[in-house]
Parts: sequence; structure tokens; C-alpha cells
Amino acid sequence: MVDDQVIWLPAGHAALTSTPAAPILRIVYKIHYRAIGNQVYTLVKRMILVGELEPGRKLVQDELAERLGVSRTPLLSALSKLEKEMLVQNVARRGMFVRRFDAEELVQVYEVRLRLEPYAARQAARVRDDAAAEAIVQRARDYTDLAADPNADMREADYEFHMHIMRASGNDLVFNIGSSYNIIAVANTLGLMKTPAESAREHTAIAKAILARNEIGAMRHMFRHIDQARCKILAKVTAGTDQAATPLLKKRKK
Repeated sequence: MVDDQVIWLPAGHAALTSTPAAPILRIVYKIHYRAIGNQVYTLVKRMILVGELEPGRKLVQDELAERLGVSRTPLLSALSKLEKEMLVQNVARRGMFVRRFDAEELVQVYEVRLRLEPYAARQAARVRDDAAAEAIVQRARDYTDLAADPNADMREADYEFHMHIMRASGNDLVFNIGSSYNIIAVANTLGLMKTPAESAREHTAIAKAILARNEIGAMRHMFRHIDQARCKILAKVTAGTDQAATPLLKKRKK
């Protein structure tokens, strides 16, 4: 058994190597270090989600590490994870950048969402858990309240609403696809496809259908909600317009 009086020191410290408790303390230190890495990952991801780190921006590691108050090691770990999640891109001999998606790539993302999220909404209504349904309704209210502010950035509220529905579907694979590939965040990189008020009304309709256990209604409302945005991006692709460099409405997201 480890003595109750534990001194938290790095694994390589001499004080740890001379005691029987050293291996356990190293494990504790690694767990703590991993927790720091997870916190850095969460912070950087949120900065990307809300547009604080905008698409195409170079991530200067020393500056970002100093800003977050951490060393480069947990930051590199976080950036590596975000690269796998398609939010960060490592460009040879140039460094790490917040990934910029062109319109054609975003059409593909919306096509995935169009198949995934109506199913998630229907399942959320079918297996409806009272607490989960109320949380979805609250996320819709939060979005509506935020939409009244002309200077608000809607991305995080939109992300929270859609991810709550994926989680409420009861299908872990659906939620993991949405979370690991950041399809909501990626879809929002071009800007708002409709006005915040329009999206707020649609979010409310989806939430009410789920709360009422209206499976078909929830599915149909979600399908229309995503398909309208997909059609607008598709029109830009058809017109040959590269929207990656020109957001449709700055600071406002679908």
C-alpha cells in the first residue's frame, strides 16, 4: 500500500527512484499528464469550433502553448488528435494549420449528415429518455435566445444541439462518428446557410417532435433542416464558386 503522504513529482525525479512507491507515482504522474493533454485538446478544439482559430490559420506552437500556459508536449499531442479528427492539417515544411475545407468537401460532409442525423433524430424520439429530451429542448431554447443577438456566434450552440440529438439516439456509433469526425463543426466552416432565426425555428420543431415521441416528424424536420443547407452549398459548387475563402455570413453558422 502506498503511504498516504504522496509528494507529486515528475517520474524522473530522484526522490521517486529510491522508494518502493516510485512505479505507482509514475503511473499517477502519467495519468495527471494525460489529463493535461485532454484539457489542451478540449480547449484547442473549442477555439476552432467557435472560430477563435479560423480556417487556414497557421498554428504557431510556441505562441499557442504560451497562450494556454502549457508546454509544447501536450499541445503536440492535442494537435495530433485534432489532425485525425480533420480539424487540423499538417502541411509539409510549413507547419500545422486549422484545416480549410472547400465547398465540394462540405457537400460530402452534408451528405453524410443527411444520412446520419435524421436517423439519430428518429431514434432519439423512439428511445426517448425524459432527461435527454429535455436537454435537447433546452439546447433549442439556448440557440433561439442566442439568435436574438446580432453579434453572437452560433457555431457552438449549433454543435451542442446536434450532438445532444446524436447522443440521445442511444447509438454509440452514431455519436462517435459525429464526435470523432466533427461533421457538425466542419459543416459550419463556410458560414450560415440560412438566418439564425430560421435555424432556431427548425431546431425548435425538431426538439418538439423528439419530446412528443414523434419519430417520423423528428426525422422529417431534421432531413429538411440539413438538406436545405446542403442544396445551397451544392449550388455554389455547381456555379464553380470557391467558398472556402469567402464565408457566406461571417460569424454566423447554420
